[in-house]
Amino acid sequence: MKKIYVCLLSAIIALTVLSTAPCFALNLEETDDWNQLITSNYKDGFMTIDTEGDRIKISGVFKNDYPKKISIMGADASEEHLRAENDGTFSGELVCTPFENSYYHLRITFNSRLIYVYTLKYNDGWSVPDNGIAEANEKKLQNITSAPPIAAAYYLSAEGNRDEAEETLSELKRIVGEVCGDEKDDYVKAMKLIDWVGANISYDHDAAENSVTMDTVAIHNVLERSRTTCAGFANTFSALLEIAGIRSVNLKGAAVAGEVTYEELPVGTENHEFSAFWYEAEKRWVYCDACWTSNSSYRDGNYKWEISGGTKHFDITGEAFALNHRIDKVEERSYTKALAALNGELSETAAEKEESHVTESETREGEQTTAKGASAPKNDYESTFDKKENNGENLTPYIIIGLTGVMVIGAGIILAVNKNKKN
Repeated sequence: MKKIYVCLLSAIIALTVLSTAPCFALNLEETDDWNQLITSNYKDGFMTIDTEGDRIKISGVFKNDYPKKISIMGADASEEHLRAENDGTFSGELVCTPFENSYYHLRITFNSRLIYVYTLKYNDGWSVPDNGIAEANEKKLQNITSAPPIAAAYYLSAEGNRDEAEETLSELKRIVGEVCGDEKDDYVKAMKLIDWVGANISYDHDAAENSVTMDTVAIHNVLERSRTTCAGFANTFSALLEIAGIRSVNLKGAAVAGEVTYEELPVGTENHEFSAFWYEAEKRWVYCDACWTSNSSYRDGNYKWEISGGTKHFDITGEAFALNHRIDKVEERSYTKALAALNGELSETAAEKEESHVTESETREGEQTTAKGASAPKNDYESTFDKKENNGENLTPYIIIGLTGVMVIGAGIILAVNKNKKN
């Protein structure tokens, strides 16, 4: 009997370990929450959000704008104080006790009509949730894939047309010269370029809701039509940065939009593309989202131009970025070498040629998925935070391991029982 007890105890321990395997694999569950969130590293446009019990305090500086109202979406505030000074500094406080513990959106409305939204958690007091994505995003940036130059050619011209690619590069150089002028600081140049993209390119809802192809996101068409979806925004911004002498990468992943909620963000569907650039002076990557910087739209064949988000989605801190962005893939492209690749002036291996075709195919498929999430409002959104079962996580390996373990343990128990009977 003693042997049977040992086998049963082993079975319980094994089953317990196997049942927790998916949690270890994900490693993106909420850890320790924060009491403070700094929204941006940009010294002339940032907010600090502090939480203490039922109180939410904000302070910061915006040189060209100022907040007019603070609110919690889905909950009534009992008290609100807000003050803006002539030098751009401001401070505010909100007292709010929701009816239930859950996730809520802190909404700050500015004088320019821009709205900043941040996810907060209420659990008998306010806090900034930590989903672990900030650290995961940083690790992703350490694994950069370099796309072959011929792949970049298809992002310049949907059909890889040499004349279109050359015309596009020429137009990009003109824009950089006009926007950046004699500016030497890469940080300032990047800020001016993302502001240009946000002010001159609109989000193409027609394409997002019907069919997104290379034709939608190729830079030649983006500049000619003044509209695109998220990948087109990221392509255009990264090409402008490269011509301005700034290293950048395209980031493919997920964002809180459409069907992807904050809770689903760690394992949700890939639905967005955005950017980061390397700021050599401070030896760090700077997170940017050119698509979310634009508030203009194209729908039913008509443009609706709105004020650009400016620095709203420029140099976002890793913690603030993780509240609504997850990085899956990091790709560096060379648009300036695209013409040489089209002319056959660059030696290209068979593997690189194959990769260029894969890149084009992935873009077509990826943009279809991206459109579903990005077609929802980008900056001011409602969310029920309904958790979907498994959130798309592939549990098949764990099921197989678990069943195998149970079968092995069961066989051990049967053998032990039979041996005990013989004894």
